[in-house]
Amino acid sequence: MRGTVISFDWSYRGFQACVLENDLLRVAVLPQVGAKVHQLIFKPADRDLLYHHPRTEVRQPVFGANVDNWWTGGIDECVPTGAPCVVGGEELPYLGEAWSMPWTAQQVSATEVTFTREGVITPFRIERTMSLAPGEPFVRMRHRLTNIGTAPFPFIWGVHPGLPVGPATTIQIPARTGVIQDSWPDDRLGASGATYPWPMAELTELAQEPGGTWDMHYATDLDDGWLAVWDAQWQSGFGMTFPHDLFRCVWVWLVDGGWRGIRCVAVEPWTGYPSALDEAMAAGHARELPPGESLTAETRLIGFTTSTPIRGFDDGGQPIR
Repeated sequence: MRGTVISFDWSYRGFQACVLENDLLRVAVLPQVGAKVHQLIFKPADRDLLYHHPRTEVRQPVFGANVDNWWTGGIDECVPTGAPCVVGGEELPYLGEAWSMPWTAQQVSATEVTFTREGVITPFRIERTMSLAPGEPFVRMRHRLTNIGTAPFPFIWGVHPGLPVGPATTIQIPARTGVIQDSWPDDRLGASGATYPWPMAELTELAQEPGGTWDMHYATDLDDGWLAVWDAQWQSGFGMTFPHDLFRCVWVWLVDGGWRGIRCVAVEPWTGYPSALDEAMAAGHARELPPGESLTAETRLIGFTTSTPIRGFDDGGQPIR
């Protein structure tokens, strides 16, 4: 293959798929299902880097539904909350509003597609332009989040990649502090609200067999804006880069067989924590956009090869060792 190919001629389970492809990556996005990044195939490793729930098929979500009963894996956009909560008298759904709604999609150049969605409960517009240049091992995502209402818009915003756990998986985040939200069973790694020096090996160096546990932690005090989830036996992994002055923490949701019989991890850059917007507001960790104002950010979804720890990614998307 030469150059970049973008096609809207594909479908998956009856949903239109927008496919961006070059020599190294094949990316499939489902505009009708929250503009979910459903597939991220890294061709040098011949594998899809994303997790896919073995028992939950892609189907049209019901707005306001419990995301746990609809989540299929892949990468979702989450705004203005993580956990369901009530803010300003309005009930905000689990993982926010964008993941469960159809987005518009428009090809804007030979290498770029823009996906757009507006809020139903809260007055935001989110735009995500995905571009895939020839020969590059990463997809650029340029985001713009705009308050289209008449009053200030409080929010937390995150990108939620679901990733598989392999035989020798390692999670790397350049953080200095971990904060526990949940650790099941019996607060095994500490009680909710406890802090510790990041990393904690039980959370970042995963055993070959599932431990029958699940955890939700926040990696905070970031020194840089990147994350990596890789497997030494697969010799490949998923990486992200992001502006850490905006995405100030990384949520780690590790399901090690202790929730619904699955094993996966979501390693997610977010603008704040805890996971419920009302609690993040009370903690001073939420953001607020005045009417008519926007935030912009560029993130990258990266496929890479490694069997040893890395120290980040260079401008070409290659791991720094």
